[in-house]
Amino acid sequence: MTTICDHLDRDSRVKLGAYYTPEDLVARVHDLVAPYVERGGAKSVMIDTAAGYGAFLQGLAGEVRAGEIDDGAVERLRQVLPADAVFHANSLQEPSRARYRIAEDATLVVVGNPPYNDTTSEFRNGRKGRNEADADLQDRDLGVSFLRSYARLRADVVCVLHPLSYLIKPANFRRLKEFAAHYRLRHGLLFSSARFGQTGGTKFPVVIALYERGAGMDYDDVRTFDFEVLESGGTFRLDVFTTTDGLINKYPPGKQGPRESDLGLYYYTFRDINSLLRNAGFMAAPHYNGIVVLRGEFHRYAYLHAFKRFFAPANAWLYGNLSPLVEPAWLDAHRQELVAFALQDHPVLRAAAKSVRATIAGDYGVDLQVEISPAVRERLRDGIMRLAVGGAACPQAAQAR
Repeated sequence: MTTICDHLDRDSRVKLGAYYTPEDLVARVHDLVAPYVERGGAKSVMIDTAAGYGAFLQGLAGEVRAGEIDDGAVERLRQVLPADAVFHANSLQEPSRARYRIAEDATLVVVGNPPYNDTTSEFRNGRKGRNEADADLQDRDLGVSFLRSYARLRADVVCVLHPLSYLIKPANFRRLKEFAAHYRLRHGLLFSSARFGQTGGTKFPVVIALYERGAGMDYDDVRTFDFEVLESGGTFRLDVFTTTDGLINKYPPGKQGPRESDLGLYYYTFRDINSLLRNAGFMAAPHYNGIVVLRGEFHRYAYLHAFKRFFAPANAWLYGNLSPLVEPAWLDAHRQELVAFALQDHPVLRAAAKSVRATIAGDYGVDLQVEISPAVRERLRDGIMRLAVGGAACPQAAQAR
Protein backbone atom coordinates (compact mmCIF):
# COMPACT_ATOMS: atom_id res chain seq x y z
CA MET A 1 0.00 0.00 0.00
CA THR A 2 1.51 3.32 -1.04
CA THR A 3 0.65 6.89 -1.84
CA ILE A 4 3.90 7.77 -3.58
CA CYS A 5 3.48 9.16 -7.08
CA ASP A 6 6.63 7.68 -8.59
CA HIS A 7 5.62 8.67 -12.13
CA LEU A 8 6.22 12.36 -11.31
CA ASP A 9 9.46 14.32 -11.67
CA ARG A 10 10.72 16.38 -8.72
CA ASP A 11 9.10 19.68 -9.70
CA SER A 12 5.73 18.03 -10.32
CA ARG A 13 5.96 16.16 -7.02
CA VAL A 14 6.76 19.37 -5.14
CA LYS A 15 3.95 21.33 -6.80
CA LEU A 16 1.39 18.57 -6.23
CA GLY A 17 2.72 17.70 -2.77
CA ALA A 18 2.82 14.03 -3.78
CA TYR A 19 4.83 12.16 -1.15
CA TYR A 20 4.82 8.65 0.27
CA THR A 21 2.79 8.04 3.44
CA PRO A 22 4.17 5.14 5.52
CA GLU A 23 1.68 2.34 6.08
CA ASP A 24 1.75 2.62 9.88
CA LEU A 25 0.59 6.24 9.64
CA VAL A 26 -2.24 5.24 7.30
CA ALA A 27 -3.20 2.58 9.84
CA ARG A 28 -3.30 5.24 12.59
CA VAL A 29 -5.81 7.22 10.55
CA HIS A 30 -7.94 4.13 9.99
CA ASP A 31 -7.92 3.39 13.73
CA LEU A 32 -8.98 6.93 14.62
CA VAL A 33 -11.92 7.08 12.22
CA ALA A 34 -13.14 3.51 12.72
CA PRO A 35 -15.57 4.40 15.56
CA TYR A 36 -17.20 7.13 13.46
CA VAL A 37 -17.57 4.88 10.43
CA GLU A 38 -19.07 2.13 12.59
CA ARG A 39 -21.46 4.59 14.21
CA GLY A 40 -22.58 5.91 10.82
CA GLY A 41 -23.19 2.40 9.52
CA ALA A 42 -24.56 2.16 6.00
CA LYS A 43 -24.69 5.96 5.74
CA SER A 44 -20.94 6.35 6.18
CA VAL A 45 -18.80 7.53 3.27
CA MET A 46 -15.02 7.91 3.42
CA ILE A 47 -13.40 10.35 1.02
CA ASP A 48 -9.86 11.39 0.18
CA THR A 49 -9.89 14.41 -2.13
CA ALA A 50 -6.13 14.24 -2.76
CA ALA A 51 -6.03 10.47 -3.00
CA GLY A 52 -2.73 9.82 -4.78
CA TYR A 53 -2.66 6.06 -5.29
CA GLY A 54 -5.47 5.52 -2.78
CA ALA A 55 -3.65 4.13 0.28
CA PHE A 56 -6.09 5.73 2.72
CA LEU A 57 -9.10 4.19 0.93
CA GLN A 58 -7.87 0.69 0.13
CA GLY A 59 -9.05 -2.30 2.11
CA LEU A 60 -12.00 -0.50 3.67
CA ALA A 61 -15.54 -1.78 3.87
CA GLY A 62 -18.38 0.48 2.78
CA GLU A 63 -18.56 3.43 0.44
CA VAL A 64 -15.45 5.35 -0.56
CA ARG A 65 -14.75 8.33 -2.82
CA ALA A 66 -11.44 9.47 -4.28
CA GLY A 67 -10.64 12.83 -5.83
CA GLU A 68 -7.36 13.36 -7.68
CA ILE A 69 -6.03 15.95 -10.14
CA ASP A 70 -3.07 13.99 -11.55
CA ASP A 71 -3.68 11.84 -14.63
CA GLY A 72 -1.22 9.09 -13.72
CA ALA A 73 -2.54 8.75 -10.19
CA VAL A 74 -6.12 8.53 -11.46
CA GLU A 75 -5.17 5.57 -13.66
CA ARG A 76 -3.75 3.76 -10.61
CA LEU A 77 -6.82 4.62 -8.52
CA ARG A 78 -9.12 3.03 -11.06
CA GLN A 79 -7.16 -0.19 -10.73
CA VAL A 80 -7.71 -0.45 -6.96
CA LEU A 81 -11.08 1.28 -6.41
CA PRO A 82 -14.47 1.07 -8.13
CA ALA A 83 -14.32 3.24 -11.23
CA ASP A 84 -17.43 5.20 -10.25
CA ALA A 85 -15.78 6.13 -6.92
CA VAL A 86 -12.86 7.92 -8.61
CA PHE A 87 -13.23 11.58 -9.64
CA HIS A 88 -10.60 13.11 -11.91
CA ALA A 89 -10.70 16.81 -11.06
CA ASN A 90 -9.21 19.65 -9.07
CA SER A 91 -10.75 19.11 -5.64
CA LEU A 92 -10.27 22.77 -4.73
CA GLN A 93 -12.62 24.01 -7.42
CA GLU A 94 -16.34 23.80 -6.68
CA PRO A 95 -16.15 20.99 -4.09
CA SER A 96 -19.57 19.74 -2.98
CA ARG A 97 -21.23 16.56 -1.81
CA ALA A 98 -23.25 16.44 -5.01
CA ARG A 99 -20.09 16.50 -7.09
CA TYR A 100 -18.89 13.30 -5.38
CA ARG A 101 -22.39 11.76 -5.32
CA ILE A 102 -22.58 11.84 -1.52
CA ALA A 103 -25.99 12.09 0.13
CA GLU A 104 -26.68 15.12 2.28
CA ASP A 105 -27.57 12.90 5.27
CA ALA A 106 -24.49 10.68 4.90
CA THR A 107 -21.84 10.59 7.63
CA LEU A 108 -18.90 11.99 5.68
CA VAL A 109 -15.41 11.13 6.92
CA VAL A 110 -12.44 12.83 5.23
CA VAL A 111 -9.10 11.03 5.39
CA GLY A 112 -5.75 11.48 3.70
CA ASN A 113 -2.48 13.31 3.44
CA PRO A 114 -3.38 16.46 1.47
CA PRO A 115 -0.56 18.45 -0.18
CA TYR A 116 0.98 21.13 2.00
CA ASN A 117 3.24 23.14 -0.23
CA ASP A 118 3.77 26.81 0.53
CA THR A 119 4.33 28.44 -2.86
CA THR A 120 6.27 31.25 -1.16
CA SER A 121 8.90 28.90 0.25
CA GLU A 122 8.84 25.48 -1.43
CA PHE A 123 9.22 26.79 -4.97
CA ARG A 124 12.55 28.47 -5.55
CA ASN A 125 14.82 29.45 -8.40
CA GLY A 126 11.97 30.51 -10.68
CA ARG A 127 9.78 27.48 -9.92
CA LYS A 128 7.08 29.29 -7.94
CA GLY A 129 3.51 28.33 -8.70
CA ARG A 130 0.01 29.36 -7.78
CA ASN A 131 -2.65 27.12 -6.35
CA GLU A 132 -5.75 26.89 -8.53
CA ALA A 133 -8.70 27.08 -6.16
CA ASP A 134 -12.00 28.85 -5.60
CA ALA A 135 -11.53 32.35 -4.22
CA ASP A 136 -12.69 31.46 -0.70
CA LEU A 137 -10.40 28.42 -0.64
CA GLN A 138 -7.36 30.15 -2.09
CA ASP A 139 -4.22 30.23 0.05
CA ARG A 140 -0.49 30.21 -0.63
CA ASP A 141 -0.37 26.76 1.01
CA LEU A 142 -2.30 23.92 -0.59
CA GLY A 143 -2.91 22.25 2.77
CA VAL A 144 -4.80 25.26 4.12
CA SER A 145 -6.91 25.28 0.96
CA PHE A 146 -7.78 21.62 1.44
CA LEU A 147 -8.82 22.14 5.07
CA ARG A 148 -11.09 24.98 3.95
CA SER A 149 -12.58 22.69 1.31
CA TYR A 150 -13.54 20.09 3.95
CA ALA A 151 -15.68 22.73 5.66
CA ARG A 152 -17.34 23.40 2.29
CA LEU A 153 -18.15 19.65 2.06
CA ARG A 154 -19.60 19.79 5.58
CA ALA A 155 -17.59 16.73 6.53
CA ASP A 156 -18.65 15.24 9.85
CA VAL A 157 -15.14 14.04 10.67
CA VAL A 158 -11.77 15.06 9.25
CA CYS A 159 -8.68 12.95 9.94
CA VAL A 160 -5.71 14.10 7.88
CA LEU A 161 -1.97 14.71 8.08
CA HIS A 162 -0.77 18.30 8.00
CA PRO A 163 2.08 20.43 9.43
CA LEU A 164 1.64 21.26 13.10
CA SER A 165 2.52 24.85 12.20
CA TYR A 166 -1.01 25.31 10.81
CA LEU A 167 -2.26 25.18 14.38
CA ILE A 168 0.52 26.47 16.63
CA LYS A 169 1.53 29.58 14.67
CA PRO A 170 -1.10 32.26 15.39
CA ALA A 171 -0.89 33.78 11.89
CA ASN A 172 -1.44 30.37 10.30
CA PHE A 173 -4.30 29.52 12.65
CA ARG A 174 -6.06 32.73 11.61
CA ARG A 175 -5.88 31.54 7.99
CA LEU A 176 -7.99 28.55 9.10
CA LYS A 177 -10.73 30.80 10.45
CA GLU A 178 -13.57 29.27 8.45
CA PHE A 179 -12.45 25.72 9.22
CA ALA A 180 -11.82 26.45 12.92
CA ALA A 181 -15.29 27.98 13.24
CA HIS A 182 -16.87 24.57 12.58
CA TYR A 183 -14.31 21.95 13.67
CA ARG A 184 -12.67 21.03 16.95
CA LEU A 185 -9.46 19.06 17.39
CA ARG A 186 -10.04 15.79 19.23
CA HIS A 187 -6.81 13.86 18.70
CA GLY A 188 -3.35 14.95 17.59
CA LEU A 189 -0.46 12.55 16.95
CA LEU A 190 2.92 14.13 16.15
CA PHE A 191 5.78 12.72 14.09
CA SER A 192 8.77 14.12 12.22
CA SER A 193 8.58 15.07 8.54
CA ALA A 194 11.66 12.83 8.22
CA ARG A 195 9.15 9.97 7.96
CA PHE A 196 8.41 11.15 4.41
CA GLY A 197 10.94 10.39 1.71
CA GLN A 198 12.26 12.93 -0.81
CA THR A 199 11.45 15.99 1.31
CA GLY A 200 13.75 18.88 2.23
CA GLY A 201 16.55 18.82 4.76
CA THR A 202 14.84 20.86 7.51
CA LYS A 203 12.58 18.60 9.56
CA PHE A 204 9.40 19.79 11.23
CA PRO A 205 6.47 18.29 13.15
CA VAL A 206 3.55 16.82 11.23
CA VAL A 207 0.29 15.97 12.98
CA ILE A 208 -2.28 13.28 12.35
CA ALA A 209 -5.21 15.47 13.33
CA LEU A 210 -8.73 14.25 14.02
CA TYR A 211 -11.39 16.96 13.91
CA GLU A 212 -15.11 16.70 14.66
CA ARG A 213 -17.67 19.05 13.17
CA GLY A 214 -19.73 21.02 15.67
CA ALA A 215 -18.32 23.41 18.24
CA GLY A 216 -15.37 25.23 16.76
CA MET A 217 -12.05 26.02 18.40
CA ASP A 218 -9.94 29.07 19.14
CA TYR A 219 -6.20 29.49 19.52
CA ASP A 220 -6.32 28.97 23.28
CA ASP A 221 -7.79 25.51 22.65
CA VAL A 222 -4.67 24.71 20.61
CA ARG A 223 -2.30 26.16 23.22
CA THR A 224 -3.73 23.90 25.93
CA PHE A 225 -4.10 20.76 23.80
CA ASP A 226 -2.03 17.68 24.68
CA PHE A 227 -0.50 16.28 21.47
CA GLU A 228 0.91 12.75 21.55
CA VAL A 229 4.48 12.38 20.23
CA LEU A 230 4.60 9.10 18.34
CA GLU A 231 8.38 8.72 18.33
CA SER A 232 8.86 9.10 22.08
CA GLY A 233 5.48 8.34 23.57
CA GLY A 234 5.58 11.69 25.37
CA THR A 235 3.26 14.62 24.93
CA PHE A 236 3.64 18.17 23.61
CA ARG A 237 1.65 21.09 24.95
CA LEU A 238 2.24 24.57 23.58
CA ASP A 239 1.50 26.61 26.68
CA VAL A 240 4.32 24.89 28.58
CA PHE A 241 6.91 26.90 26.65
CA THR A 242 8.14 30.46 26.88
CA THR A 243 9.56 31.89 23.66
CA THR A 244 11.25 35.08 22.51
CA ASP A 245 7.95 36.48 21.19
CA GLY A 246 7.44 39.88 22.80
CA LEU A 247 11.03 39.94 24.03
CA ILE A 248 13.13 39.91 20.83
CA ASN A 249 12.11 41.37 17.49
CA LYS A 250 11.80 38.80 14.70
CA TYR A 251 11.24 41.13 11.77
CA PRO A 252 12.59 44.44 10.41
CA PRO A 253 11.15 47.57 12.01
CA GLY A 254 7.73 48.84 11.00
CA LYS A 255 6.91 52.43 10.20
CA GLN A 256 7.34 53.53 13.81
CA GLY A 257 10.46 51.51 14.65
CA PRO A 258 14.08 52.72 14.58
CA ARG A 259 15.62 52.46 11.12
CA GLU A 260 19.27 52.60 12.13
CA SER A 261 21.32 50.79 14.76
CA ASP A 262 23.35 52.87 17.22
CA LEU A 263 25.94 50.08 17.08
CA GLY A 264 25.92 49.68 13.30
CA LEU A 265 24.73 46.08 13.80
CA TYR A 266 21.70 44.24 12.43
CA TYR A 267 20.29 40.72 12.78
CA TYR A 268 18.76 38.67 10.00
CA THR A 269 15.02 38.17 10.31
CA PHE A 270 13.64 34.81 11.48
CA ARG A 271 10.16 33.27 11.76
CA ASP A 272 10.91 30.35 14.06
CA ILE A 273 13.72 28.10 15.30
CA ASN A 274 14.15 26.40 11.93
CA SER A 275 14.62 29.70 10.10
CA LEU A 276 16.88 31.02 12.88
CA LEU A 277 19.19 28.03 12.53
CA ARG A 278 19.52 28.71 8.79
CA ASN A 279 19.99 32.48 8.81
CA ALA A 280 23.15 34.59 8.80
CA GLY A 281 22.73 36.12 12.23
CA PHE A 282 24.55 39.40 12.79
CA MET A 283 25.13 41.77 9.85
CA ALA A 284 27.29 44.92 9.70
CA ALA A 285 25.09 46.91 7.31
CA PRO A 286 21.37 47.72 6.95
CA HIS A 287 19.41 45.09 5.04
CA TYR A 288 15.78 44.85 3.95
CA ASN A 289 15.62 41.65 6.03
CA GLY A 290 17.63 43.13 8.87
CA ILE A 291 16.40 43.68 12.43
CA VAL A 292 17.88 46.81 14.02
CA VAL A 293 20.10 45.83 16.98
CA LEU A 294 20.07 48.63 19.55
CA ARG A 295 22.74 49.12 22.17
CA GLY A 296 20.55 48.27 25.15
CA GLU A 297 19.26 45.07 23.52
CA PHE A 298 22.50 43.55 22.25
CA HIS A 299 22.49 40.78 24.89
CA ARG A 300 19.22 39.43 23.50
CA TYR A 301 20.70 38.94 20.04
CA ALA A 302 23.82 37.49 21.64
CA TYR A 303 21.45 34.95 23.19
CA LEU A 304 20.05 34.13 19.75
CA HIS A 305 23.58 33.51 18.47
CA ALA A 306 24.38 31.17 21.35
CA PHE A 307 21.02 29.43 20.93
CA LYS A 308 21.82 28.85 17.25
CA ARG A 309 25.23 27.41 18.06
CA PHE A 310 24.21 25.00 20.82
CA PHE A 311 20.51 24.14 20.58
CA ALA A 312 20.50 20.47 19.57
CA PRO A 313 18.11 18.28 21.60
CA ALA A 314 17.51 14.76 20.35
CA ASN A 315 13.99 15.71 19.21
CA ALA A 316 14.85 19.15 17.80
CA TRP A 317 12.32 18.68 14.97
CA LEU A 318 9.52 18.94 17.53
CA TYR A 319 10.36 22.56 18.36
CA GLY A 320 11.36 23.82 14.90
CA ASN A 321 8.14 25.74 14.22
CA LEU A 322 8.21 27.55 17.57
CA SER A 323 9.88 30.89 18.09
CA PRO A 324 13.23 30.42 19.88
CA LEU A 325 12.74 29.11 23.38
CA VAL A 326 13.92 31.26 26.27
CA GLU A 327 13.73 31.75 30.01
CA PRO A 328 14.04 35.53 30.40
CA ALA A 329 15.39 35.37 33.96
CA TRP A 330 18.06 32.89 32.89
CA LEU A 331 19.00 35.08 29.92
CA ASP A 332 19.43 38.13 32.16
CA ALA A 333 21.45 36.16 34.71
CA HIS A 334 23.90 34.99 32.01
CA ARG A 335 23.97 38.06 29.79
CA GLN A 336 27.69 38.72 30.36
CA GLU A 337 28.68 35.21 29.33
CA LEU A 338 26.40 35.30 26.29
CA VAL A 339 27.70 38.71 25.16
CA ALA A 340 31.34 37.64 25.58
CA PHE A 341 30.68 34.47 23.57
CA ALA A 342 29.00 36.34 20.70
CA LEU A 343 31.84 38.89 20.49
CA GLN A 344 34.41 36.10 20.34
CA ASP A 345 32.50 33.68 18.11
CA HIS A 346 30.54 35.53 15.40
CA PRO A 347 32.71 36.62 12.43
CA VAL A 348 30.86 39.92 11.94
CA LEU A 349 31.39 40.83 15.59
CA ARG A 350 35.01 39.75 15.56
CA ALA A 351 35.55 42.04 12.55
CA ALA A 352 33.62 44.97 14.02
CA ALA A 353 35.38 48.23 14.78
CA LYS A 354 37.33 48.27 18.05
CA SER A 355 35.15 51.12 19.26
CA VAL A 356 31.99 49.05 18.75
CA ARG A 357 33.43 46.03 20.53
CA ALA A 358 34.69 48.25 23.35
CA THR A 359 31.28 49.89 23.71
CA ILE A 360 29.51 46.53 23.99
CA ALA A 361 32.12 45.09 26.34
CA GLY A 362 31.89 48.20 28.52
CA ASP A 363 28.09 48.20 28.59
CA TYR A 364 28.01 44.65 29.89
CA GLY A 365 31.26 44.64 31.86
CA VAL A 366 32.54 41.57 30.01
CA ASP A 367 36.03 40.08 29.86
CA LEU A 368 36.59 38.99 26.26
CA GLN A 369 38.99 36.29 27.42
CA VAL A 370 36.29 34.44 29.35
CA GLU A 371 34.94 31.34 27.59
CA ILE A 372 31.34 30.21 27.74
CA SER A 373 30.87 27.63 30.48
CA PRO A 374 29.93 23.96 29.94
CA ALA A 375 26.83 24.53 32.09
CA VAL A 376 25.56 27.30 29.80
CA ARG A 377 26.31 25.21 26.71
CA GLU A 378 24.35 22.29 28.16
CA ARG A 379 21.43 24.50 29.11
CA LEU A 380 21.26 25.89 25.59
CA ARG A 381 21.65 22.47 24.01
CA ASP A 382 18.69 20.66 25.50
CA GLY A 383 17.58 22.21 28.77
CA ILE A 384 16.25 25.62 27.84
CA MET A 385 12.76 24.23 27.29
CA ARG A 386 12.49 23.20 30.95
CA LEU A 387 10.01 25.34 32.84
CA ALA A 388 8.94 25.33 36.46
CA VAL A 389 5.57 23.63 36.64
CA GLY A 390 4.01 22.96 40.00
CA GLY A 391 7.36 23.61 41.65
CA ALA A 392 9.26 21.06 39.53
CA ALA A 393 11.06 21.21 36.20
CA CYS A 394 9.50 19.67 33.14
CA PRO A 395 11.57 16.89 31.54
CA GLN A 396 13.37 17.97 28.39
CA ALA A 397 11.16 15.75 26.22
CA ALA A 398 8.09 17.94 26.30
CA GLN A 399 5.64 16.47 28.76
CA ALA A 400 2.08 17.52 29.48
CA ARG A 401 1.22 19.31 32.65
